[in-house]
Amino acid sequence: MSIIKLKNRLTQLFNSNILEQQARSLGFTKRLRPNGVHPMALVVSLVAALGKGNAKSIADLHRQFNGMQLTEDDFVEYKPFHNQLKKQEFPKLMELLAKQAMVQLAQGGNHETPEKFKRFKQVLLQDGSSLTLHAGLASVFPGRFTKTAPAAVECHMTMSLFAQAPTKMTIAADTKSEHDYVPQAHELAGSLLLADAGYVNLDNFASLAEHGASFLVRGKKSLNPKIIEAYNGKGRRQAKVEGKRLKEVSRRTNRSEVLDMTVEWKKLRCRAIRRWFPEERKYVIWLTNLERDEFSAEEVMSFYRCRWQIELLFKELKSDNNMKKFATQQKAIVEGLIWASLLTLILKRLVSKTAVKAVSWFKAAKNADVWFLPIMQALYQRELYDIEEQIIWAFEYLKRNALPAQQSNSKQGKGFREILAGL
Repeated sequence: MSIIKLKNRLTQLFNSNILEQQARSLGFTKRLRPNGVHPMALVVSLVAALGKGNAKSIADLHRQFNGMQLTEDDFVEYKPFHNQLKKQEFPKLMELLAKQAMVQLAQGGNHETPEKFKRFKQVLLQDGSSLTLHAGLASVFPGRFTKTAPAAVECHMTMSLFAQAPTKMTIAADTKSEHDYVPQAHELAGSLLLADAGYVNLDNFASLAEHGASFLVRGKKSLNPKIIEAYNGKGRRQAKVEGKRLKEVSRRTNRSEVLDMTVEWKKLRCRAIRRWFPEERKYVIWLTNLERDEFSAEEVMSFYRCRWQIELLFKELKSDNNMKKFATQQKAIVEGLIWASLLTLILKRLVSKTAVKAVSWFKAAKNADVWFLPIMQALYQRELYDIEEQIIWAFEYLKRNALPAQQSNSKQGKGFREILAGL
């Protein structure tokens, strides 16, 4: 994507007239008053404030809003600013904008799909991350840990691995089951899903297979399927363990560091890979329906480490885009600011991956006041020439300061791109 295309995408997302129309259609804006809070000013200032990663209060957001106004006549007092945030339509507006930005990020940039994965419609990562809230919201968002965190939400995320972009997010009470927020089996037809042990669900795996979807999920310690077929890490048949239950096969009965098995429950037959880690003295299990002749056990275990990318995204959301606890008992403010944080992350990633083909998200997320905030200010002022100039400057900065560090040759030190290159 060129600088001009990026500028066009950003100016489309932050078109004052379109934003106003969207705000009116959702009921967020009924009439615009002189010295009122215009949707464009509000959205841009929130993205700017959250993008710095150091906002500690709603008052900080308010100060950023006034700091971006062109004249003192545009300043707004705290109360009318706060009143805008607590409108029930506020999270609806921010969700709409975040979803629009998701599409832009998924389509833009220079992501490439390795040859081995081109048969998949997409490779998706699934995870969730919780956020503690003001205790006064416990009736709305009850937390799992009633003593330490009586109020909490969990953000359930689906992320495209190769686009490095979220494709779906849902905000729910922390007590809700993560299984309720996994994409439906028919939605995943032709795709590959990676998830951690919290998403083990045999009925769901069977449904995924029926719909032509693939899965790679870390297994729970409690799993005890029947072993139908077994090989060690070198591909040698392990006939002595076949017909047994998985928990019957210990280090004493089988010394193979890696067991690559076909296993079966009543409703599901799939592949299970179990590895012994001597340092921790424990087994780790992965469940998948990826074919053995296409993906070796070593490749499956290595590829699963790419799931860490969604953990990094959540870390980026919380550390660098201010998805954090704000001192408020307003449900709308909580939800709206979570969506605003996601919007901020997406916009920073859109600029970053357009500027640098192989970008370090960690490095790009830092010093946003140097390269990202000037772009937002230019967008707000609607100075098209200045927008282009600020994008050029951001590109130069990111090319010098956001390149990935050279990775270690060890397996532990390999990064996302190195893992894929080795498959």
